[in-house]
Amino acid sequence: MSIQSITSFLAKIPLWGSLSVVIGIAASVSAQQSNTVSYPADYFMQWNPVTVADMIDRIPGITVALETGQSSRFQNDRGLGSNENILINGQRLSGKDNDAREQLNRIAFDQVERIDIIRGTSTDLVGVRNEGQIINVVTSNLNELSVTVASSLTRYQDGNSEPGASVFFNGSYGDLDYRVSLESRPQYEVLDSHEQSVNGTGDFSPNDIRVFRQITDQTDQIFNSNLSYGITPNQTFTLNLLYQDSDPPRNLERTVLDYDVNPPAVLGERELYDATRENWEIGADYNLSFEDGGQLQLLAINNELDNDLLRDRFLFSATREATRDLSLRNRSVNSEKIYRGVYTRPLVPGHNLEVGMERAQTTLETNLDLSRLNPVTSQLVPVPLPVANSEIEEIRYEGFVVHHWQLNPRMKLESTLTYEVSEISQTGDVEKSRDFDFIRPKLDYRFDITPSLQFQFSIEKFVAQLRFNDFAANTDPRDEERDTVAGNPELRQQQSWRYTTNLEYRFLDSRGVFSFRAWYWDVEDAIGRIDATRPGRPLVSAAGNIGDGEVTAMQINASFRVTPNLLISGTSMMRASEVIDPFTQQERRLVPNDRGFQTIAVRHNLPQWNINYGIDYFDAPQGNRPLFDINRIDHVDNREDLSFFVERNSITSLNLLARFEIRNSLDRGLCSDRFRFDDVISVGNIVEVERRCNERGTQYVLQLRGTF
Repeated sequence: MSIQSITSFLAKIPLWGSLSVVIGIAASVSAQQSNTVSYPADYFMQWNPVTVADMIDRIPGITVALETGQSSRFQNDRGLGSNENILINGQRLSGKDNDAREQLNRIAFDQVERIDIIRGTSTDLVGVRNEGQIINVVTSNLNELSVTVASSLTRYQDGNSEPGASVFFNGSYGDLDYRVSLESRPQYEVLDSHEQSVNGTGDFSPNDIRVFRQITDQTDQIFNSNLSYGITPNQTFTLNLLYQDSDPPRNLERTVLDYDVNPPAVLGERELYDATRENWEIGADYNLSFEDGGQLQLLAINNELDNDLLRDRFLFSATREATRDLSLRNRSVNSEKIYRGVYTRPLVPGHNLEVGMERAQTTLETNLDLSRLNPVTSQLVPVPLPVANSEIEEIRYEGFVVHHWQLNPRMKLESTLTYEVSEISQTGDVEKSRDFDFIRPKLDYRFDITPSLQFQFSIEKFVAQLRFNDFAANTDPRDEERDTVAGNPELRQQQSWRYTTNLEYRFLDSRGVFSFRAWYWDVEDAIGRIDATRPGRPLVSAAGNIGDGEVTAMQINASFRVTPNLLISGTSMMRASEVIDPFTQQERRLVPNDRGFQTIAVRHNLPQWNINYGIDYFDAPQGNRPLFDINRIDHVDNREDLSFFVERNSITSLNLLARFEIRNSLDRGLCSDRFRFDDVISVGNIVEVERRCNERGTQYVLQLRGTF
C-alpha cells in the first residue's frame, strides 16, 4: 500500500479530504516507528509529586488519553468489553466498577518506574483495545510498605462543612503485590431552584412561582483492594474486592406562589426521600505466558447494586397542617456475572492473532409502587401502573477475533470481527422473551507519518446496549409534575456505523500535543421518547425506537508547555446531529448529542517554593441540549464553570501536600426552558412555559495528603 494510494483514497471522503494534504506533505519525512511515549519517574521529580495522579497532571495532552473510549464505555455498560485507557503494569484492573482514575491516587510516586502513553494498538496488551491512547503505569520498589493518608473538608453554600478521609496501603509481601484502600467520601449537595411559569394560552399571564431547596446528605463508604500474586515467572493471579455503601437521603422544601387563584395563594410542600444504596464486586484475573509468545487471560467478575428509594410528599395549608398526598417507592437490584477468556499469539513476523469469548448474565429486579391521596377518604390509595414489577435478564455471548498486521515499520492495521448473541427475557407484569444476534466488524489503521505525527482512521459497527430501566415503569427525576414514566418491553438496540479519524502531533522534548479528531455516525433505530398512552388514560411516554439519524462532530485538543513549569491546555468540540421527530415529523437534534463545549486549563508550577496553582474553565453554548418528550420540550441553556486551585507539596519530610480548591467559582446555575402542551406536541397547544434555574453554589475544598 503506497502513500499516494492512501492519500488519494482519503481525498474522496469529504470529512477527511483536507487531512490527506497534511499526510501527503509529511509522508516524505522518513522516520522510525514511535508508538509509545515514556516518561521516567525522574522526569517528575522537579515537581515533588505525591501520587501517580500528581504525575500525570504534568503530562501535556493527558486529558486526551483520559477521555479515550468514554463514549463507548458509557453506552456499553453491560459486560466487560475491551476498551480501557488506564493500565497498571500492562494489565487492566480485575474488576469493572473500579474507577481507574481513582486508582492513580492510590499509588505512591516512589513506587513508579515510568508512565507510558501508548499511541497505537499493541500486541502486548491482552484483551485491551486502544481507541486512541492508553496510559500504562509501570511500578517498581514495591518491597516496602507505602501508606498514603488523605483528608478533606468541603464547605457548601448553606454553610455546612463535610469531612472526608482515606488511607491507601501499597506494597509487596514475597510474590504478593497489594493495594488496599478505605475511603469516606462526602457527596453532600445543596440544590437551590427558582422556577417561574406563565400560561401559554395566548396572554402569557403569570401562572406560578416555585422556589425550593433540596439537600442530599450522602457519604460514600468505600473499601477497595487489588491483590496480585506471581505464581511463577509466567503466571499471575489478581483478585479485586470492592464494597461501597451510600445512603443518600434527601430533604426538599418547596414554596409555591399560585396566581391561578384570586387572590394569589402561597402554598408549601415538603418531600422526604429515604434511600439506601449498596454496591459490591468481586473480580478475578489469571494470566499465563507461553514460551512461543502466546498469552492466555481468564477473567471472572460478579457484582451487585441494590437501590431502594422512598419519596413522600406533604402539602401544607395556611395553618401549616401537613397532608401526605404522594408516596412513591422504587426498588431495584442490578446484578452481573461476567466470564471472559482471551488467547493471543504471534503467527508469522508482522502478524498476531487474538481470539476470545465472553459470557455475561445481567439481571434487574425492579418494583415501583405509587399511592396518591383520595380527597374523599383523605387516605393514600395505590395507583395501578403498567409494567411496574419486572425481572429482566439478559444472557449474552460474545466471540471475537482480532488480527494485528504490521504493514511496515510505520503502519499498522488492526481488524476485529465480533459476533454477539443474546437473549433478553422479562417476567412479572409482562412475560416476554426475545433473541438478538449481531456481527460487529471494525478496522483500525495507524500511520506514524513521523515520530511526532500520527494519523489514525477507523470504521466500526457499533451496537449500543439497552438500558434495563427502560423496559419497566420508572421514576422521572427531571419532572416533579410527572411521577413515573412507562416501560417498553419492545425496545430494540440502537445501532450505528462509526467513521473516525484522528491526527495527532507531539512537539519535541515533551513541549506539547496538538490533535484533531472528527467522526461521523450513521445511526439506525435511534432511541428517543414514544407515545405509550393507553386508551382512556392520561398521556404517557416511554423510551422507544424513533428511526434513523446521524451525528457529525469534530474536536480540537491542544496542550502546550509554554515554559518548563507552565502548561496550558484547551479543547473545543463541535457536534451536529439530526433525526426525524416521531411526533412532529420535523428534523431535530438526536438526544443526547449536544452541540459541543470548550475547556481551558492552566497549570503553573513554582518548584522553588513547592507551590502549584491553576484554573479550569468549562463552557457549553446556549441551547446546547434540547430534550423532546411526548407533550413537552426542554431547552437547556449554556453551562459554565470556573474552578481554581493552589497546592503546596513537600511541606515536611513526610512529603505532605496541601491543596485548596474553589469549585464553581462563578456560582452559575443550569437554566432551562420547558414548554408544556395539552396534547402530543404535534397537535397540542402550549399551555405553560416554565423557566427554571438550578444552582449548586460555590464549594470550598481543603485537602491534605501525605505518604509515609
